[in-house]
Amino acid sequence: MSNLYFERYAYPNRFIQKPIKKNTFVCVVIPVYKEENLISTLKSLVKCSDTKHPIEVLLVVNHPENADNKVKTQSLKTIEEVEKFINQTLSKLVFHIIKAFDLPAKKAGVGLARKIGMDEAAFRLNSINQDGVILCFDADSQCQPNYLQEIEKHFFNNPNCNGASIHYEHPLFFENGDINEAIILYELHLRYYIQALNYTGYPYAFHTIGSSMAVRSSVYQKQGGMNQRKAGEDFYFLHKIIPLGDFHNITSTKVIPSARISDRVPFGTGRAMQEHQNQTKDLKLSYDFESFKQIKAFLREIDSQNFLENTPAVVMQFLKSTNLLEELEKIKSQSKNEEHFKARFFEWFNGFKILKLVHYLRDNYFPEKELVNQSGELLKEIGLHKSKERTVLEMLETYRDLDAEA
Repeated sequence: MSNLYFERYAYPNRFIQKPIKKNTFVCVVIPVYKEENLISTLKSLVKCSDTKHPIEVLLVVNHPENADNKVKTQSLKTIEEVEKFINQTLSKLVFHIIKAFDLPAKKAGVGLARKIGMDEAAFRLNSINQDGVILCFDADSQCQPNYLQEIEKHFFNNPNCNGASIHYEHPLFFENGDINEAIILYELHLRYYIQALNYTGYPYAFHTIGSSMAVRSSVYQKQGGMNQRKAGEDFYFLHKIIPLGDFHNITSTKVIPSARISDRVPFGTGRAMQEHQNQTKDLKLSYDFESFKQIKAFLREIDSQNFLENTPAVVMQFLKSTNLLEELEKIKSQSKNEEHFKARFFEWFNGFKILKLVHYLRDNYFPEKELVNQSGELLKEIGLHKSKERTVLEMLETYRDLDAEA
């Protein structure tokens, strides 16, 4: 048994005793922390169309050891509500509750909660010799009725698929019908960034959203499982999976993440909404498109003999200032040929490094500009510019269409 499962037993009484149903293919893992509206999420899953194989839903109700009494009481209340829901609901889905209470304060967070659930899912799938799918969802998300069916079908029809990013769309309007400009700007920023990376020729340009990602169980185990980061766990996890290849975009269904304000993590959707409300972050600004033009000029030279000599000056400054130039020269000197170097280069130049480069260019050369203007500049470059000015909502709809076609 791999080291992955030793960690499973590091949290006694938090794994599931009931055997998994034979032929189960998908395990949905949902971290639940301080969540008062979980039943709405469960109803969304229950409404999904039937799948060919049994599906388990693992709810990791968690809180740290230093949580206040209000949080601990909410955890107990959540479990009570879920048990009542399960008993009163006719569904083919199999629900399990993992009571991940009093987690070590230094480690407690969404990363550890996902890890506990995903480790358990991998263990249970292994117990029936099934190389199934571990599907991540969030406790405040919704999904389309074909969600589970499409995930199951995609991984069955693509047996070599290691993992996937699932198309997502935030709700864009408040309950009273008013437009939610903050979430429109934030989602446009996310999509602009991914499409800009595509423009540069970067091969690993995928969304890394925790509520809309899936991974095959064997791949999850081989890559060492989920990390225990308190935030950004999805980004770091998927950028271990994506470079393996056979990573797909699933666009035949849709996840609807929450657009609510939250202070649970130091960055992400909820924090961006809070900072916008507090006027500590201007969501109307984003990366200058010139940064991506410089990166494109950098990446298109990696097949040439004079790669480093032709590297744009601003990118060369980044490589020197971060001590990456020496690493890059070493990779080039040890590569058998240009094709070998290119493969090693992109293995080395991972999602974290390219994001670091984008931030370096922003901070030192190309300050942020109006998001709508810069996303428009990208559309011009790829031949999708229209003569009329787009509103921010129209721009987002265009970018959603781009992502849905990926």
